[in-house]
Amino acid sequence: MDSAIVFTFTRPAPGREAQALDVFTETQAFFGTKAHEAWCGEPINFSGPSGIGLLMVPGEYEKLFQLVRDDDFLHLYTKAVFAVPDIRYEIGAYGEGVQELMARWSKVGTELALI
Repeated sequence: MDSAIVFTFTRPAPGREAQALDVFTETQAFFGTKAHEAWCGEPINFSGPSGIGLLMVPGEYEKLFQLVRDDDFLHLYTKAVFAVPDIRYEIGAYGEGVQELMARWSKVGTELALI
């Protein structure tokens, strides 16, 4: 399955803009190193003019799940939460992986008589 960690966020907490920029830089370095070590793919960033941001880190589901349980990741994510309180992440599917995920949703939804 094609998977990714997808982070979404908006603006930093007022007065914490410098911290947010520092943690963004740290995050790029962290995932760059992890990509070099074959834990994930290179991070992909999106930033919109309204302040909405998205960071996608592609990879294999099992490795990504291990990565988000890593102490260094958890420390970095906690720093990010202090700087940007609405930051969130999920590990999900993209590309061909979406078909597999939707097939599962359809099967379970049918079994539960919800579809």
